[in-house]
Amino acid sequence: MLKPYFSKLVIRDKLLVMQLAVLAVAMLIVFIISVAYQYLSYQRELMQDLNAQMTLIEDNVGSAIAFEDSKAAAETLQSLSINRSIDQAYIVLKNQTQFAGYYAGNHQYRNDKAVKAITQRKSGIHLNRPIMVNGQQLATLYVDANFDKVNARIQVFAFALFFAVTFATFFARAMSKRLNRVLTEPILYLESLVTNITKFHNYKQRSNIHSADEIGALSEGINSMLDNIKMRDDKLVEELKHRIVVEKKLDQLAYVDSQTKLPNRHAFTEYLNKCTGEHQACFYLLMLDLDFFKVVNDTHGHEAGDQLLTQCGQRLRRILNGDDTVFRIGGDEFAIVIKAVNVIYDVEKICHRIIHSISQKFMIDGQEVHIGTSIGIAQFTNGCSESNLIKYADVAMYWAKSAGKNTFKFYSEEVEQANYHHQKLTTDLQTALKLNQFELYYQPIVNVQTSAIEGFEALLRWHHPKEGMISPFVFIPIAENTGAITTIGAWVIQQAIAQIKVWQEQFDQHLFMNINISARQFFDKRVVDIVRKALSDSDVNPNTIHIELTESVLMEDVEKAVGILKQLRALGAGISIDDFGTGHSSMSYLKQFPVDTIKIDKSFVRGLPSDSVDTAIVEAIFALAKSLRFDVVAEGVETKQQLDCLKLKKCTKVQGYLFSEPVPAQTIESYLAHSSKLTYQ
Repeated sequence: MLKPYFSKLVIRDKLLVMQLAVLAVAMLIVFIISVAYQYLSYQRELMQDLNAQMTLIEDNVGSAIAFEDSKAAAETLQSLSINRSIDQAYIVLKNQTQFAGYYAGNHQYRNDKAVKAITQRKSGIHLNRPIMVNGQQLATLYVDANFDKVNARIQVFAFALFFAVTFATFFARAMSKRLNRVLTEPILYLESLVTNITKFHNYKQRSNIHSADEIGALSEGINSMLDNIKMRDDKLVEELKHRIVVEKKLDQLAYVDSQTKLPNRHAFTEYLNKCTGEHQACFYLLMLDLDFFKVVNDTHGHEAGDQLLTQCGQRLRRILNGDDTVFRIGGDEFAIVIKAVNVIYDVEKICHRIIHSISQKFMIDGQEVHIGTSIGIAQFTNGCSESNLIKYADVAMYWAKSAGKNTFKFYSEEVEQANYHHQKLTTDLQTALKLNQFELYYQPIVNVQTSAIEGFEALLRWHHPKEGMISPFVFIPIAENTGAITTIGAWVIQQAIAQIKVWQEQFDQHLFMNINISARQFFDKRVVDIVRKALSDSDVNPNTIHIELTESVLMEDVEKAVGILKQLRALGAGISIDDFGTGHSSMSYLKQFPVDTIKIDKSFVRGLPSDSVDTAIVEAIFALAKSLRFDVVAEGVETKQQLDCLKLKKCTKVQGYLFSEPVPAQTIESYLAHSSKLTYQ
């Protein structure tokens, strides 16, 4: 109950309370012992006094008893009246009769036959003594006494002692209070010191107590602790300064690209997040990818590539305004955030300046280097997230690359829809072959002079269950990118070879089939085995099978392409170069390729006979084919004028809508069954 109260006291009061408690207990013990001792002393004095008086009575009443003078005996007993502690005294003879007596106050005669030598009662004391005369007991003297005088004296003594103890206690309290200050003031001083240090964090303060006792040791301990804290704080300050320097360096490493000294991807992410979080009214994100950078890197080395990146960063910085920021986000990719523009026209001007600047020559180790850049642009709108904004700009940048590079494209909803459509087609393409959604169409290749069908070009079509017929220009690039072209291409080879075998047996054994092979399929190590197996399964004459390849496919890896072409020729298959004149082949490469036929691209045929340039190109192709002993097929013949012009150029074979568009196998069979010749459409 008192513990909570005691715990709230300050140490000075606690010490005083404990001292007073100890003093009180000690005084109480002294008081009790003193009173008890004094009480026993008073009793002892009373007993001694009574015994002395009884001895005196015994000496004086012996003769009175002997002479049976009870009156004289009574007078002798009457002398006891001077002792107020005696209540009564009487003499009892041997025959137990009272001989004489003395009674103080209201005490009456009593005949107590059961009296002992000394009987101590609650109310007093009872004494008896034999009265002897000449060695014989004549009677017995009885005395009854009280403790009134003893009690009165002990009360006076107890009161005096209590007063003395109380005075001593108060005096001790006053002395303790003063003496306690000697002990508690240093403790309070240390407590105040620690409180101030804790409150104001001033660790320079020190205790000035230097005594040789425990408080002095405590003072030294506190000073030592403060010294250690100060040393630690000083060390922490030094470490903090060092950490700030290190953090600045780390920030520079974390936020600055070491090569170009431009802000890096980390800085770009934070900056873009800040811009989108602040809901800027209008800003544009430009994603740049350097065109032909890999060529420079592979040709001139990585050091040259690093120098090129640094110079590109410098040019981009010079182009931009103060509010615009350029970042290098990795490899040959840069990002630019353009603010303070109100119309797309301003962004277009900046993009034109960027493209023009990057297109200018770079001097790398004394050599001229030329590159370009493709730019994708996305405009921030409220609700557009950081990740979506980057994705939109990336999509637009890939559109710019697909459009021929070194240009820029804006992201739009149409792009998003096209992307969704592209993704859906990519997914559906994975199961199209299993679901028999592919079909081969065939376009006849016709003899110019006779209009007779001499062969066909197999063209793949995709019957989508929801979107209908999908153009090869749409799904073939998807198949290339996903790798599905290898499986689809193998199916095309098997189907086309099997189909021409059927038509050869039904109509004309000299009919041939041209089969297009894409770049990825051509460079697949299994392509020769696939063609070999298809030829073996159909037991067709290999000379009636022509593999069509574009110039760009052959130029990807000339040495490897020559090896594959030779293996195909070894099987007996012919080789045709499709879309001739649109690629990058040269005379030296054409001599290396084991080619049978070149097909003039329809872009050159379209201008015949009015376009002099197209006419000159076609004539040059015929001259080249003649010198290299190649057959020539003209593609995309749509008018009689084009056909007549080609006849004049000694062209032997054509294909195009003038005779027939690509049609299913059933339609081809009806052509062949009706007549081997085709009339103009």
